[in-house]
Formats: sequence, structure tokens, C-alpha cells
Amino acid sequence: MKSQSVTPKPDDDLVRWCQILSQSSIVPDKVPAGWFTVAELADKIDRSVCNTSERVRKMVAAGKAEKKMFRIQLEEKVRPVPHYRLK
Repeated sequence: MKSQSVTPKPDDDLVRWCQILSQSSIVPDKVPAGWFTVAELADKIDRSVCNTSERVRKMVAAGKAEKKMFRIQLEEKVRPVPHYRLK
């Protein structure tokens, strides 16, 4: 008689935890008009993200632009992403 391998039954509570945690409970923010990510700005001015990021950072430091974090949908996750607008 062959012995059968017994697969342990997953803990029902643990399965429920995994299901609930895998669902995104974070709702993306509604980004107001006039706020843009560095990637969006770089695309519009036909520059690299790195170059645009440096320029925008200097504008914020000089008081010409402001920075605010908004949660936006990126692929499968909602992430906080800095957005910028002119003052």
C-alpha cells in the first residue's frame, strides 16, 4: 500500500486575509486641471524625464511652481506620484 502525501489545508482565515489584502482598497485621487507629472511634461516639451525633472525641481525651489502628491493608477497598483503646477 502506497502512502499518499497529505497536502496541508490552508488556514481559512489566512486565505481570507490574502484575498482582502490583494484587493486594492486605495482609491486614486482626482487630479485637478493644471497639475502634471514630470513624465507628462517631458512628453509635451520633447525632453527626457531626467532633464525635465531637474528643470521642474529648480522651478519649485525658485518658487515658480508647486509640487503636490496625488495617488494615481499605475499598471495594477495605485501609487503616490508627484504632480506639479505653475504658481
